[in-house]
Amino acid sequence: MEERRQKLLEAGFRLFSRYSIESVKLTEIAEESGVGIATLYRYFENKSRLVIEIGIRTWTYYFEKVQRMFDEKNGNSMNGEQVLEFFLDCFIDLYQNHKDILSFNRNFSTYVKHSGCTAEQMRSFNESVSTFARKFHQLFVRSQNDGTVEISMPENRTVVNLLYIMLSVTERYTEGLVFPSEKQRDMTEELLELKSMIMKNYKAEKA
Repeated sequence: MEERRQKLLEAGFRLFSRYSIESVKLTEIAEESGVGIATLYRYFENKSRLVIEIGIRTWTYYFEKVQRMFDEKNGNSMNGEQVLEFFLDCFIDLYQNHKDILSFNRNFSTYVKHSGCTAEQMRSFNESVSTFARKFHQLFVRSQNDGTVEISMPENRTVVNLLYIMLSVTERYTEGLVFPSEKQRDMTEELLELKSMIMKNYKAEKA
């Protein structure tokens, strides 16, 4: 039973990251997964439930990767500036290695806005993505302690601003919306320049 459920989630992710979520029918997901439509409805009562479950699964997977990368870099010994750089590098990694996640997330945001998902329906998803905010909290605490980063705004506003900037830019580069005539162009250099500007903006003068 769990294997069939995972097949549905994987098939849904493939189709939702390739096409707009609104345009993909549940029957197409069932066909893609090799699982009957009746079985799909047994696991997911409606499309919104399936979409949200895929969102939770997708970001949980990536945050587990982020934690592994953090551990490999001995993140607990990083100062505030190094944690900020790690935080920004995660978005560059998303662009370089997980464009399907960025495409899905862009489609997900549009779908949630237009489908009228309630706060209660989104609660589990929001709890899953709060992992990244908790990771960012380490930057905030360390920057207060070691003075390598200057953060003038409240923590929640700072993390929202940085998340919005990096996600928006990487999503648009992935979709080719910045340079439509050069859709396949690698925009890593531009992302590195953006990272450099953000680092300079937050770097403490005395650091």
